[in-house]
Amino acid sequence: MSALFPPPPGPGVPGDPGVCPGEQFRRVTGERVTVLGGPAAILLQIAHPLVGEGVAVHSRYADGPARRLVGTLQAALTVTFGDTEQAHGAARHVGRAHAPVRGALRTAVPGTPAGTPYRANDPDLALWVHATLVWTARRVTERYAGLRLTPAERERHWQESKPFARMFAVPDRVLPETVADFDEYVHATARGLVVTDDARRIGRDILTQRTAPPLPGAAATARAVTADLLPPALARAYGIARTPARRATAAALRTATTAARPVLPQRLALWPHAQVARRRGAWR
Repeated sequence: MSALFPPPPGPGVPGDPGVCPGEQFRRVTGERVTVLGGPAAILLQIAHPLVGEGVAVHSRYADGPARRLVGTLQAALTVTFGDTEQAHGAARHVGRAHAPVRGALRTAVPGTPAGTPYRANDPDLALWVHATLVWTARRVTERYAGLRLTPAERERHWQESKPFARMFAVPDRVLPETVADFDEYVHATARGLVVTDDARRIGRDILTQRTAPPLPGAAATARAVTADLLPPALARAYGIARTPARRATAAALRTATTAARPVLPQRLALWPHAQVARRRGAWR
């Protein structure tokens, strides 16, 4: 259950808006339902050959996939809703963890020769990781929280995500200028993704959803939602094609979560990090 309830930061400095004060970005990120998109975001990331190589060589998802997902989520929420020092502290922690992640591709994959170098703080790789988080959060909230963003709101969401990107080594020079540019970047990059054996293994570890106590049906639901969120070809490459059973599971969950969202109290619908920011006077 810890993946559903990562602990919020302390109260912070009263009135400190933090580094990501954008209303639309916080509106999307603050929805607790975004946890459903965690596996899809990571599977998108590791289907990039160089990101996948770094994770395969330098990370051990099999030792605790749920714990690692929670760590990623905790850092993102703290940077989004924490005060300035809390946000910078979370980003520094991630930066230290990523500093030793560098090397070269061991085996050629289509479009990327063996020996191609990679490093976690490479601007282009950092941009792809950021893009998967922004795109997946938006898609999840629209599909599973009924949060239908207008074109203007989508634009604001993208623009307001840029301070978050800068905190994680994504410079302005590589950030798509508009949300239309961003969407085209995501679709163009997705067309070149390759699910390697390592990526498939990591994906299986992530979608195993080992929790304590065990949650019956959690793994099957995670696979159904992830298949619903990923591009169909990528879902098939990971072995989680949109079968009739998975479609039905995802549809039933969408119906339930979108119906429940308008009547849920804020303390259940939103991450506690958002509530801390509101008490700090940093968010409406």
